[in-house]
Amino acid sequence: MEEQEIKKLQTALKSLWVNIAIYLLITLIEYWLAAIGHSQALRADAMNNLSGVISTLFLIVGLHTATDSDDHFLVGKRIPLLNGRNDDRMQLSRFRMATIFTLITSFIIIFIAGQIIFQGARDMYTAGISHHPNRYSALGAGIATVLMAVVCYFNYHNGKRLNNAVLSAAAKDSMGDVVTSFGTLVTVLMAFGFKVPWIDSTVSIIIGFFVLWSGLVIFQECTLNLADYVDPDLEQRIKTAIIQFDEVHQIMAFRSRYNGDVLIVEMLIMVDANMDVMTLYDLTERIEKQLERQFQIFDVTTQAVPDPGEVSH
Repeated sequence: MEEQEIKKLQTALKSLWVNIAIYLLITLIEYWLAAIGHSQALRADAMNNLSGVISTLFLIVGLHTATDSDDHFLVGKRIPLLNGRNDDRMQLSRFRMATIFTLITSFIIIFIAGQIIFQGARDMYTAGISHHPNRYSALGAGIATVLMAVVCYFNYHNGKRLNNAVLSAAAKDSMGDVVTSFGTLVTVLMAFGFKVPWIDSTVSIIIGFFVLWSGLVIFQECTLNLADYVDPDLEQRIKTAIIQFDEVHQIMAFRSRYNGDVLIVEMLIMVDANMDVMTLYDLTERIEKQLERQFQIFDVTTQAVPDPGEVSH
């Protein structure tokens, strides 16, 4: 299962390199046309896409660390041995690397958002005095909208095919960028057609706040992930699935956590005190397969205690 997860992440890595190439192309085109087209909104959209390039680069670094083929080292340090074997807990923790680097990315996105808002507010006072958006700005926004739509479809298709949370999240982010680029196109056309350049600066500030919101959402999600937070409703559904097994009398303890996108469950169940070892083993195997099939849980650790009411005397 670990090998399958690593292969999925390696495929996601290839897709992310395509993302970077297109994002970088969009950023260069937009920034160039914003300079000759005198559009602050288009420049803000270029900065927004630049944040996409930076965040994807950090994510690639994190995924590369997570998929490192050397099972004996983690971030340059040797993984300690447990009973002569590599500690499985430490090996699984490699999947947190993508989350850690994504958290770093959120700070960069928030910083870029601050720059966009500051620049937009400053240009608000000089909008239209010397320059105002022209048809080159509209061309840049139109090209960005089309290319972002291609990126969004590419990420959505591969995320669904691989059942990969990284690409699914990238698809949602790309959809936001499509909307932003299209909004920039409409703004530039309005500023150019109606000769109201202040709209351009206003929308650039709005884009800045949109980027800020995206950075804060990423920060929240990564922080909760690293703090071992799991949706209580999901945990309740997992418990309900476990208690459906007739042999499980009660769930005594339950804990779930994420290692990156990998969900791990540890639990203590109460079973018949007279259950033999092979029957108990079969039960835990059936529980594990059910949780993997129903909730895509990567690893399940099950311990059992006897039901005191059924102890044979």
